[in-house]
Amino acid sequence: MSTKRDAFLASLKKKKAGKAVTDAFAAVKQEDFFDAAFRKSFYTDETVPIGLGERSDPLMSLARMFCILAPQKKWRVLEVGTGSGYSTAVLSRMVGEVLTIDLYGELSASAKARCKKKRFDNIRFFSGDGTDHESSLGVFDAVIVCAACGKRPLSLMRSLKKGGRMIFPMGLPHQQQITLVINDKPEGEDDLLRVSFHDLCFFSALQGRYGFPLYLPEYLDGNEPPSADPEK
Repeated sequence: MSTKRDAFLASLKKKKAGKAVTDAFAAVKQEDFFDAAFRKSFYTDETVPIGLGERSDPLMSLARMFCILAPQKKWRVLEVGTGSGYSTAVLSRMVGEVLTIDLYGELSASAKARCKKKRFDNIRFFSGDGTDHESSLGVFDAVIVCAACGKRPLSLMRSLKKGGRMIFPMGLPHQQQITLVINDKPEGEDDLLRVSFHDLCFFSALQGRYGFPLYLPEYLDGNEPPSADPEK
């Protein structure tokens, strides 16, 4: 396993991921976050099941998102999509504090237990729709969404400080593009935020307000899905 891990870390250096990102990945072992039954896929870009129908993030795409985001030591960061807690732990090695939200309370609880066991103590865990969270969580220097967004999760812009950065995969369910939004309107532009598009990637679909509709089987015959509005 150490050979595969060493090869992955060497590939980060070769791709000029930067010392902060490389050191953060070096500080966290996948063996502590994923079932040993899938160890052949550790430190590769193969995703593995993490429970409740969810899968891990593609490793090199995750690393690329961190590189583009360029986290800083003093930052307070919101992560949407805790999953196994692996990405959370890696991120926590680069910033001052991480608040992470997962739609599934069971995944959030398991991730918390893993992180606490390994003493990644600058992390707070929540469950629910991370794209529509309570404003009481405050504002952040950065937001990272570790799941594919069908459109820009603009509700998260209220969570960013001025000049803050948000990164997320955006596009179709079968392929997305890493997207960076900076909460700082260019001079002379009244409505546009600074946006840049980067590498192609493939993440599991986000569930929630800015994800993709996941209807029950009985609604896949052309029938209308149930309304989310209790008034209808």
